[in-house]
Amino acid sequence: MIANGRSMISVAWVASLALAVSTARAQTPANTETPVDPRVLATAQLEEAQAYHIGTLAYLYGFPIVDLLQNMYRETRRVAGTPPSSPRASINQFYRFRERVTPSTAGTLRAPNSDTLYLSGWFDLRDEPVVIHAPETGGRYYTLAITDFYSEVQHVGRRTTGTAAQDFALVGPAFKGELPAGVRMIRLPTHQAWVLGRVLVKGASDLAAARSVLEGFHAVPLSRWQRGERVTPAATELESVEAWQPTETLEFFSVLNWWLRDNPRVVGEEALLAQFDAVGFGPARAFDLARSSEATRRGLQRAIDDARAMLRAASRRPTPDIRNGWIFPLALGRYGHDYLMRATVAFGGYANLPEETVYAALTGDARGQPLRGDRDYLLRFPTGARPPVGAFWSLSAYQLKDFALMPNAIERYSLGDHIEGFKQAADGAFTVRVAREPPRDRRENWLPVGEGPYYLILRLYEPGPSVLDGRYAPPALEEIPQR
Repeated sequence: MIANGRSMISVAWVASLALAVSTARAQTPANTETPVDPRVLATAQLEEAQAYHIGTLAYLYGFPIVDLLQNMYRETRRVAGTPPSSPRASINQFYRFRERVTPSTAGTLRAPNSDTLYLSGWFDLRDEPVVIHAPETGGRYYTLAITDFYSEVQHVGRRTTGTAAQDFALVGPAFKGELPAGVRMIRLPTHQAWVLGRVLVKGASDLAAARSVLEGFHAVPLSRWQRGERVTPAATELESVEAWQPTETLEFFSVLNWWLRDNPRVVGEEALLAQFDAVGFGPARAFDLARSSEATRRGLQRAIDDARAMLRAASRRPTPDIRNGWIFPLALGRYGHDYLMRATVAFGGYANLPEETVYAALTGDARGQPLRGDRDYLLRFPTGARPPVGAFWSLSAYQLKDFALMPNAIERYSLGDHIEGFKQAADGAFTVRVAREPPRDRRENWLPVGEGPYYLILRLYEPGPSVLDGRYAPPALEEIPQR
């Protein structure tokens, strides 16, 4: 942490230095020809303490960066040990998920939705911008979440730019030229970006139409686009590589150092990055882990261990915005200097801006008891209380142990007002039964669940003002007494 341009851990360093000197003196053998120099021990103690304290902060700062690089590596190459079905496409191209997500097709996705078809692409903008073509969708909901490597998000799509056919250019920080007329600029502060798109699919009968829209998205480098090549180039053979997971090893700091030297610095972070330089992995230094002292390596390893423990703890801490048991995480997609929040969100996945989608989570019923598959529950939405959204809403259930969709006999993995067969009264009221077995009352909507512990997510696409300012609260989940 930094206060007034000076490190807040300086007092700890002084204390460590004093302890090292006193310890060294106490351990120095008497009457020997090679006494231990207390200054050497003090230096080692200082190096370890400095590496630990600054390394902990650097891990929290850099986790989203290195994690995104790790994901980019995994999804743009053929990595040993990963399933052949894993999403892969070359850099600057899209991978299209042409099927609705189910428990068997979700792959490595955590808590995926089955309301949309996915589109994913990793982009490197150092050489030139990349133009993304979005097709006419006829009012159909879609969004492209464009995430830079600081985890800041921008959206294009139905809410922000409409559904007419249009072209967007992802522009990196080094680009100085002009774009062709009619191409909208999306300026990014980092050379790399990740785009995750979603296209609404209302059900099995709508799948072909949704796929047609999905196929209309293309990504083409600007130079090729200017030559009239408007369709995504043919896929190239992907490189076969070994697994790479630097977020869990000391290589983390080498990767972070490379990335910081390759990208422009953020205004206002000069003092922070100077602390990173002091240990050797800041942007003004070329970090060589092999030449680092043993004390520095010990400190950095402790930093990784404790920072990851902090992220695990932060991901479980209570959220202040709870409405009838529903947890509303709204501080997403814009983090500024809140490095812990930024890293915590990346640790569990990545997020849209709340104006685009809000994911309200529920882990307990109206009495605060955990949700269980051997219990039946009811959500009652009275007249005028339906979720206020500009697009649509959906309710999904996930296994608590692994955040996976819950298999069921009718293969229904979400329920909402866009789903075929959704039922509501003439006055707009409706109910949702969350249970393993179907309801006897045909006026109820059924969300099937499995046997084990689970949680619910209520997704609100283009949420209304009352969602964002706290006025709207979904109903509590009521347990239905067993007969």
